[in-house]
Amino acid sequence: MTNNSGNKSEPYEEVENWPPYTYTEYPDVTTENIHAFTEFLTTENEVGLKMELQPWVSFCDSKCTFCYFPNENFSRSIMRPYVRALKKELEMYAKTSYIQTSIFDEVVLGGGSPTVLDADQLVEILTFCEENFNLTNDVMVKVAGCTHNLTVEKLKAISDFANRLDARCTQIDIGVQSFDNKIRKVLNIVDSAEDASRIIKTVREMGIYACIDLMYNLPGETMETVKKDVETAMGLEVEGIDYYALSIQPDTPLQKQVESGKVVNLADSETEKKMYLEAYEMFQNGGYKPTGHSRFSYVQEHFTESCVAGWPWAGQLTTGSGCFMGYLGPFSYVNIEPARDYIDFVSKGAFPIAKLSLDSKEDTMRKVMTRLYVRQPVDKIKFKQEFGIIPEEAFPGAIERLVKKGLLSVENSQIRVTEKGDLWRYNIVWEFCEK
Repeated sequence: MTNNSGNKSEPYEEVENWPPYTYTEYPDVTTENIHAFTEFLTTENEVGLKMELQPWVSFCDSKCTFCYFPNENFSRSIMRPYVRALKKELEMYAKTSYIQTSIFDEVVLGGGSPTVLDADQLVEILTFCEENFNLTNDVMVKVAGCTHNLTVEKLKAISDFANRLDARCTQIDIGVQSFDNKIRKVLNIVDSAEDASRIIKTVREMGIYACIDLMYNLPGETMETVKKDVETAMGLEVEGIDYYALSIQPDTPLQKQVESGKVVNLADSETEKKMYLEAYEMFQNGGYKPTGHSRFSYVQEHFTESCVAGWPWAGQLTTGSGCFMGYLGPFSYVNIEPARDYIDFVSKGAFPIAKLSLDSKEDTMRKVMTRLYVRQPVDKIKFKQEFGIIPEEAFPGAIERLVKKGLLSVENSQIRVTEKGDLWRYNIVWEFCEK
């Protein structure tokens, strides 16, 4: 974000777009912490919350210019060895006591663009998960993909698998980013907005949920573009819209294009804020309510799913090259990349972890407060049961400041972000971080 607006009436000078406690801060794996992790996996899962199983296919057949994910160019020659390695890593976890005593109500095939795989390969991975993990009878099946490589054959294969499991819903997560063809070209999104809309319609006609990514404050974007994108998305009646500001990350093609002047820079922070607030009102008027990190939705599953409601207690088993969203108990981890290094490491029978973080009790206490940025309440009773004090005693200064600013609501049993606070959710959770 650029060009501080300097508006002194606002609670903060500008909106943060990156939360604390992310994978970039994790320490490198060591003999000591990997030993502690493997010892932890010999224990039973006594948390009592359902988890998310998330195998990654870290490949794309084209890469968006803003993307910082550890994705590699798709190559058919490596896919079979990669799928074998992915299944081997999944099996290594599946044999541990912790995972054998865990229950999963979501299987999410994510990473880069899993839909680069053939239909039978997609089902092969999903079936392996079914056969080796404790899935609920109403498991939710999600697959990430790009509109340009989604086919009816792949959609039918995913749907047939989910229907056989009697899944409560099947969902395709699609990175649309914008319906403006000029902006899509800048971002190196290979198909047109019209093609994307056609595929989304096909997904929904097949009875599959469509959840799309939309970004705002894109290069050259105006308020009219924002309105048109939101209107188009809601007109397609997609079940979920993940709406977030573009963040230009180091060493991405887009950063280099902006620095060289080939692509215009983003709007200032005040304009970015107005874009979000305009879209927020449109979503609300259109029946889309805020949930999770950045989602607006009208379906119940997006408000109750474990990856949102269970954070950070539940757990998320993430596997695959470069995956960085895994957390089990007090451990959070990032896997080795690139794919060939990952394959070699897994072939030796070792967990392919590159970075591994172990939370202290204080770390966990602070992380619980990050429920606020995923639009979840902090349960004061549960907090006291876990830590022996209530949040107001643990963070008196931060909570008092945030209440005075009108960003938090403190009730008898819980703490919530207010409607005013929604825009500032990331700023809010930074207040609870160790300075």
